[in-house]
Amino acid sequence: MRRRTPLRTAFLGILLALALPCALRAQDTVLVQLGLTYRPGSEPGFLVLPFTGPEDAAGVVRQIVRQDLDFSDRFRMQDAPAGTRPVSPASVAEWRDRGADWVLAGEVQAQGSGLAVRLALLDAVYGTLKGERTFQVPRASDRGFRMAVHAAADEVVRWATNEPGIAASRIAFVLQGRGSKEIYLVDWDGENVQRVTGDGSIALSPAWSPDGSRIAYTSFRTGIPVLYERNLASGDDRVISRRDGLNITPAYSPDGRSLAFAATVDGNTEIGLADRGGGFEALTRGRRFDSLSPTFSPDGSRIAFVSNRLGEPHIYVMARGGEPRLLSEYRYGASGYNTSPDWSPRGNAIAYHTRVGGSPQIAVVDAAGGRPRILTSRGSNEDPSWAPDGRHLVFASDQNGGGLFVIDVLSGRTRPLLRGRGYGLPDWSPVLYRVPQAPSAVR
Repeated sequence: MRRRTPLRTAFLGILLALALPCALRAQDTVLVQLGLTYRPGSEPGFLVLPFTGPEDAAGVVRQIVRQDLDFSDRFRMQDAPAGTRPVSPASVAEWRDRGADWVLAGEVQAQGSGLAVRLALLDAVYGTLKGERTFQVPRASDRGFRMAVHAAADEVVRWATNEPGIAASRIAFVLQGRGSKEIYLVDWDGENVQRVTGDGSIALSPAWSPDGSRIAYTSFRTGIPVLYERNLASGDDRVISRRDGLNITPAYSPDGRSLAFAATVDGNTEIGLADRGGGFEALTRGRRFDSLSPTFSPDGSRIAFVSNRLGEPHIYVMARGGEPRLLSEYRYGASGYNTSPDWSPRGNAIAYHTRVGGSPQIAVVDAAGGRPRILTSRGSNEDPSWAPDGRHLVFASDQNGGGLFVIDVLSGRTRPLLRGRGYGLPDWSPVLYRVPQAPSAVR
């Protein structure tokens, strides 16, 4: 017989408190749920109760989880009423009346050299326990603490939406210093900044491998642009290409077996493909124009890239061995500047930046073509990169003092990731840690 924890026992009490009102008002409950499901732009209310356990640890874990849920842009976060106890069946009606459709309770306990974090998600509309499990988390002083808590928050998002969250991901970027540009990493919430390169030279265009274990980048540390691959666990570099001329703007194929990048071929800048065995194949042949900045479709069958074959940079899409198709808007005689494409992991859209009124702005267009949607309007905004959910973008901007920003393409909500000058060329990682499926999770 499975032992009931205090958290589970309390939630059973909550469910009993909910059961009778839900049975008496079944018709109203169905109407509420239909409204949540079908009303465009609606966001279910989400309340994170105070977590039980050692005050410092419980408070930090709760703060990270709540912020991750907020940054997911899937919920309308609610504040717990003053004096709310960690788990209180008597306050269920108050939670529901205040618009809380989801209620999350947490319990933190010391366990071995780390923490046991037990989370339970209650559907306050239907009075059901949607998900429950215990997560093993390192101590708060350990390097992996925040990532483990992010992964737990991602599981809560999955319970509520049937789609996993993306908090357990990181962003690579370039930061300009005095006479140098170096590559750094940062968590999706702006914490845990980590330096990757330290050559005192110019490092550019970091690109994550599909499994998140490696980063491809270009460095001028030998005096010429060489394309490297950095093993993030060991810190070792492997040369991908040191062809004469350029070796820039890398992008991994979805299977991780090859890298597309811009290389000098017969005096032109072309999109080339390097495999792990050292082979090279030119995918474009420009003659009098240049191509660069490739990005793969999620199935690997197509690439989008930048070319100036119409005089100014535009975005093109091409199947391997096929003819390029113009994707960005082109009007004869009009000025156009479009660059830095990134293909959504959902496959349906491509983000890039385009010049609007003389300033670069973030745009998203259907991968099949059509009119782009301009997402930004203030300042200069460049180099978008998709999050693993295909819903958020990170980009570099000079607005509000400059830095890296994250935008939700559905709501337009924008938040700062890192503030300051000199940030650029961000690339969002895949999710770096997933919590294994647990038999205790309730569907």
